[in-house]
Amino acid sequence: MTNPYESPQFASVVADVQPAEREKLRRVARYQRWVLYALLGQILVYVLMLLLYGAGFYGTGGAISYLFLPLAIFSMVAIFLLGKELIHVALATICTVLMILPCISLLVLLVINGRATRLLQQHGVRVGLMGANPNTI
Repeated sequence: MTNPYESPQFASVVADVQPAEREKLRRVARYQRWVLYALLGQILVYVLMLLLYGAGFYGTGGAISYLFLPLAIFSMVAIFLLGKELIHVALATICTVLMILPCISLLVLLVINGRATRLLQQHGVRVGLMGANPNTI
């Protein structure tokens, strides 16, 4: 008899996958989290820019660009690594170059994240708001 008040226990979600495929799924889950962190960071920086410029603080452009530069580099690295796992290296390079364009970068992040989510869900991995947990794969 099982305890109805016990929290659900999750064993390894992907049971019938080869070890090489399991490692690929772990990498996809890890890089997807990186992409989601980059997406969240870019949205926050864009909202911060809108709030500051809307309030009349026009001299803060330099400070925001110092925030945005490391975030853009992190986003480009995350997109390239995830794109390399999901699609061909040449397409991952094109996606990385598209990350230079301000609003297009958000679209690229969303599209690549959608592909990663679809791949993980096809293999039976639970994907939450901030991606899949690589430790459960």
